[in-house]
Amino acid sequence: MFEDNDWQIIDSAQPAHNSPPPLCYSSVWLSMNVLVLDPKTVCVEKSEVYQAEQLDKLGMEVIPVELRDAYAFGGGLHCCTADVYREGELKDYFPKQ
Repeated sequence: MFEDNDWQIIDSAQPAHNSPPPLCYSSVWLSMNVLVLDPKTVCVEKSEVYQAEQLDKLGMEVIPVELRDAYAFGGGLHCCTADVYREGELKDYFPKQ
């Protein structure tokens, strides 16, 4: 389905840390948990420098956000946020199904 809709699959950059912070029982791959604001802007946990560098090289504006100390309370940037209201029109990213 991704290929049919011209998506490019890219492996995530390696996490910047070898272990999660204290009291966090999530994987170090929480590094991939980013918050996408629009098609060109993404928030990345500030210490996840490899993820930020990868997204920057892909042409995205990267906004570093200090959140690592909050990982123990339930996850990364995407997990701890929720859309309440979104502006703009609804777009189907998978028109070929």
